[in-house]
Amino acid sequence: MLGGTVLNIFLMIGFFLIFLFGANLLVTPESSPSFKMITFLLVIVLSVVAAFFIYSRVIKWISGKWDLEKYIHPLFGKGGKSL
Repeated sequence: MLGGTVLNIFLMIGFFLIFLFGANLLVTPESSPSFKMITFLLVIVLSVVAAFFIYSRVIKWISGKWDLEKYIHPLFGKGGKSL
């Protein structure tokens, strides 16, 4: 669990830096402040979405490869009983 969280954080930071570099190519010093703010917010949202997408794909692949379902206890029990 902790390894997955660390992976997700590193993915998010990596995507943030990549998208920020790309946005830096679009934004010039003469750009309006609202365009700069919208671009920065878009960079944040895109980095979160991209990190979540890649993280979910990696977790599905790892779970299928090593059959982790038998090691992970479900959050909710069968028959509607919760832990």
